[in-house]
Amino acid sequence: MQVAVIPNMKIGRNDQCHCGSGKKYKRCCLNKDTDSVPQEVIKYFQKVRTEQEYLKQAGIHINYVKPIMFKGKKVFALGNKVYADCPPNTTFHTFIIQILKDTIGLDWFREQAKYPPEERHFISICLEKLGEWIEKNEKTAERVNSEVWGAKPDGYSKSLLLLAFDVCSLIHKQVLPPQLLERLKSRDHYQGARYEIAIAAIFARLDCDIQFTDEKSKNKHCEFVATHRATGSSLAVEAKSKHRSGVLHQIGFLLSLEKLLSARMIRRLFNDALEQNPKDVPFAIFIDVNSPITPNIPMDDKPWVKDVKKLVNRKLIGISPQEYPLSAAFFTNFSYHYQTENEAEQGEAVGIVVPHPKFPPPNQEFFGYLQGALNHYGFVPPIDIDEPIESLSAN
Repeated sequence: MQVAVIPNMKIGRNDQCHCGSGKKYKRCCLNKDTDSVPQEVIKYFQKVRTEQEYLKQAGIHINYVKPIMFKGKKVFALGNKVYADCPPNTTFHTFIIQILKDTIGLDWFREQAKYPPEERHFISICLEKLGEWIEKNEKTAERVNSEVWGAKPDGYSKSLLLLAFDVCSLIHKQVLPPQLLERLKSRDHYQGARYEIAIAAIFARLDCDIQFTDEKSKNKHCEFVATHRATGSSLAVEAKSKHRSGVLHQIGFLLSLEKLLSARMIRRLFNDALEQNPKDVPFAIFIDVNSPITPNIPMDDKPWVKDVKKLVNRKLIGISPQEYPLSAAFFTNFSYHYQTENEAEQGEAVGIVVPHPKFPPPNQEFFGYLQGALNHYGFVPPIDIDEPIESLSAN
């Protein structure tokens, strides 16, 4: 039997040949390697590498195994568990939403369905709205194949899909504290827990090991410490989300658009986040401004971006690095809940790296990956579809 050796797909035509001849690859073994390997094999590995590079740019560095068909069922894997009894037309998106429902608890959703809309949890409302979105789009949506279709999600569907992806990312890395899940199910604690899950999931998808701190501790502490497996760099993380009157279970009336777009009222939140600094490792804070997304306004012209930059600059004036050990501050606006039944717009994020902090940032390359992940937050790869579309897929 002849065994074909698959060439290193990263070798360039002008690189030194792998055979040791000292010649350039294009003048030595290029033709021989290409002739010895079936073209379909080469194209397959090129496609896989292209997909991996795209996912990496989007902040997804860990592997989500594509499902397989076995005895008429679709088999998914998540973390250390195999789900072998899924219907054959199950998509990755519908799979992770089902895992979210199972993780939160079907009894919890049944109980929520008994409450009037004004008393129900936002997650429960999103699940109901997802059903309405599917009924509205199923017949007219773009078809991937005879059984799978996809369409641009609305705000409710996007909120639920991203929560599912974040929860499943932590399950995949086997790090989802029960206390955090209980806070997520509470109307009073939902917003803070939801944002903590989002930031932790971003680090998990960057292939970081995550160690959550003890929530029962009375001492001030950050949310978790993330250690990047590729570089060995560690970063203490604090995450907070701005509460707005009349938004996400908060009592009161909705503010005017001008006030909602401003971030002037997050100074106390920023100071509280700084208080959680462990003061012995690189430290970064993440704050969600919880404002309506404004895709038509350039990032630097957004009112909330101007406000947060002024806030950080004021903090830095006249303070030496030894007194200001913060490594970076990241401000996000992942507020799909404002978009309700309208088509969901991409979230917003801006990062401010502190120059010459007491504890240098873990790795400049890693910070680049982190900013890229924040910029692409909202993308959930349809890993089971050969021709991906950037939309919510359903069966």
